[in-house]
Amino acid sequence: MLSTYIRTQVNKLERSLFQLHRKSRRLLPGECLICSQPVSHERDLCDACSSDLPHNTPCCDHCAEPLALQLPRNHTTHLLCSRCGKQPPAFDRVIAPWRYAAPVDQLLWGFKYQQQRTAGYLLLDLLLQALQYETLDQDALLVIPGQQQRIRERGLHAPAWLARRLALATGLNYQPNWLQRQRDLPSQQELGRKARWLNPRDAFTASPEVAGKRLLLLDDVVTTGATVHWASEVLKAQGAREVVILAVARTPT
Repeated sequence: MLSTYIRTQVNKLERSLFQLHRKSRRLLPGECLICSQPVSHERDLCDACSSDLPHNTPCCDHCAEPLALQLPRNHTTHLLCSRCGKQPPAFDRVIAPWRYAAPVDQLLWGFKYQQQRTAGYLLLDLLLQALQYETLDQDALLVIPGQQQRIRERGLHAPAWLARRLALATGLNYQPNWLQRQRDLPSQQELGRKARWLNPRDAFTASPEVAGKRLLLLDDVVTTGATVHWASEVLKAQGAREVVILAVARTPT
């Protein structure tokens, strides 16, 4: 096991290399990953496609489920979906700046299933953009652990890839081993809503290190919210003080 000193030096080196990578992108012209038009800045997204991104507003203040409401600009209304109004999930809230719709869904598909690293870096940029409006004072960044068979099939675990680089960009304390998966899940495609909700139950274990900690838990997409709910319940059972979910996108349910 690496000593604390060596881990610190490795982290500094990785952060320096990551920052160098980001700066180098400013010198190389690219193209928009959505429409293929040339772009002159470091983000592979043109201004027109950027303006078409599906912002997740309005949404539930607790689980970030998209809501079909017409609200005045700069509203201060506290919004809850029907489920959170009755029985909120175990997490404290979800930060999901985008809706799982075009073109964000295309970027996530290309990144997760086709290993398109350029799409991954664009999604990372979009997360960093959204987090400018958040106060990141959590003690640690965790990630929803992947299922080993799917990681082997896809060649990468998208949430872990994003979490590692998010930590390098923000200085968040990334702890990939504080939440572990103890069983893989059967496919949920043929399951009803109740069965889909219960499917991830008992899938995770948490380290005692989470006790008293305020945690930021990252996943790429929140769909039903079941996975992040059961993961949060395990973390809270081990004494976590707070669990905030961070995701690129939220799927309407």
